[in-house]
Amino acid sequence: MKIIVNIGQPSLLLPDRGFHGKNLISGCNVFSRDVYRFCGKIPTVLCYYILDMKIYFPDNGIEASAGEGDTLLDAIRAAGLPIEAVCSGRGTCGKCRVRVNGTEGLACRTAAADGMSVEILSSSEGQEILTDSGAAGKAGAPDGKAGAPDGKAGAPDGKAVAPDGSGAADGSGGAGGAGSRSGRMAIAIDIGTTTVVVKAVDTGSGEEVGVRAFTNPQRVYGADVLSRINNAMDDASMLSGIIKEAVGNAICDILRAEGAGCPGPGKIVVAGNTTMMYLLLNLRCRSLGLAPFEPEFAFSPAYDYAGVFQTKGDGSSVFKTKGDGSSVLPDGLASCPVLIYPYISAYVGGDIVSGLVNIERHLETGASPSYILVDMGTNGEIAYRNGERLITTSTAAGPALEGGNIACGMSGLPGAISEASYMGDGRFSYKTIGDKPAAGICGSGVISLMAALLDAGLVSASGAFTDEADRFAEDADEGPARKQLVIAEADGGGARVVFTQKDVREFQLAKGAIRAGIDILAEEMGELPAALYLAGGFGQNISLESAFRVGLIPRGLGGRIRFAGNTSLGGCVDACVDGGADAPLPSLAIIAAAREINLGSHKSFNDKFMDTMMFEE
Repeated sequence: MKIIVNIGQPSLLLPDRGFHGKNLISGCNVFSRDVYRFCGKIPTVLCYYILDMKIYFPDNGIEASAGEGDTLLDAIRAAGLPIEAVCSGRGTCGKCRVRVNGTEGLACRTAAADGMSVEILSSSEGQEILTDSGAAGKAGAPDGKAGAPDGKAGAPDGKAVAPDGSGAADGSGGAGGAGSRSGRMAIAIDIGTTTVVVKAVDTGSGEEVGVRAFTNPQRVYGADVLSRINNAMDDASMLSGIIKEAVGNAICDILRAEGAGCPGPGKIVVAGNTTMMYLLLNLRCRSLGLAPFEPEFAFSPAYDYAGVFQTKGDGSSVFKTKGDGSSVLPDGLASCPVLIYPYISAYVGGDIVSGLVNIERHLETGASPSYILVDMGTNGEIAYRNGERLITTSTAAGPALEGGNIACGMSGLPGAISEASYMGDGRFSYKTIGDKPAAGICGSGVISLMAALLDAGLVSASGAFTDEADRFAEDADEGPARKQLVIAEADGGGARVVFTQKDVREFQLAKGAIRAGIDILAEEMGELPAALYLAGGFGQNISLESAFRVGLIPRGLGGRIRFAGNTSLGGCVDACVDGGADAPLPSLAIIAAAREINLGSHKSFNDKFMDTMMFEE
């Protein structure tokens, strides 16, 4: 049954995630599925659906509600449960797998029905997330690998957060490290499109007090920034509420656990790409998603905690109060200053600015630095510093390098194939994260596998399966015109993992975009840099030789590659140990020097992109 409610202030009905509310007339639970906003004096019209169906998630111990016309994905999102939804529910990625009453299917293509018992089969929960506050700048290991021997994120201190999101307060991993412990705290936060890290540090030494890391819960609305933008073109309140709640809970958890007995934080420093910061601040994203792609809103020099993390778009609190009406927040947190690293452009964000601050404080301390910083995420941000010059760009790499848009792709979870080699006769050997049965293949595994396919002559320079590959390939699900190679069979509790011709094409698009960006910045500078820093968790796990073989990184940079850890988080830690709460972020010189190159309009991009999509013979 559908109920139409006309009200003057619709946001008062919308809760944290924009889904549940109370009907003003009957008081029954309702589901706000569609919101139609009109301009002028016409009141907003909200379409509500009665939540008259119950969906059960036994593994999660949750009973969720759904309404007429809802899919299982709608119900899962409304319940706040994690699920892979790379394509944001369009039905194109095939990742939102569920088992309903014993039958497998896609949540976005399964209509909700009363009494369903649902098992979520695809979740990014449990991913090991890089919490190192780089940039200690570790060169490649003798075997050419960035990762640690156990397959964990190879941060300079070898540190990755546990799958439950917690981190030991062992006093390691600080980026500051310049002084002695002060007994005072500040909090550094890196909000990525895929993962989030919240780290409390001592303001004197930069040493870790406590850390929490988790998959960005907005991921259920799409894996890349474009999906998030499309969900927040004119109203960011839903995605904003999701990230405010998750980060706020992590901050409070640290303060009540590792930070118990310590003074409250003196300040909070946040970095992330422009879209993630717009969503955090509940700013509409229309200007980021439409030409000329110029951000509509600038960030203030400072905010306070209550204004950023505690308040929804309608001015109400994200967090409930105690029975006596007092706040559940730790004392003094509501007024704690919050500093946000400014962006360079719509697609070169404060995470890159923070990373540049981190690198130039710890690694490139000379008068004339020469380096490229590459963040191989879905947005593929690249910056080239050469003396006083700084040019930046972003590439539409998409989620393929993080396992998205790949038939059996997955995040870096236990069971993900992270390395692969060809044994001959259509057989492959592989290693998985955590030595678990194969469940899929992650980004580093895709690079390793592509290198193996090229070396074995199974994929040509153009990216097509060769006649040799066709001897062992089988028809893919898309039909006989699409071929796939079997990488792992479904035995020993593992899944059947295949790699299709379409997967090769997806990889070519991603690696071609990043390589074209590197090459064009080098052309603009007139030379290759003295060093190339790979930032983020993905960069720590790839094989350099495989990256050279597939053409992701120029071979001319051999011997110059450095693994910088989470430089975005590192720049936040650096700012945490800089002076008091009133100390400005050390980013003004970088913002002033930066010049962005729009690859889409660059005269060399089309030809360069076509070249870099190809492979070496």
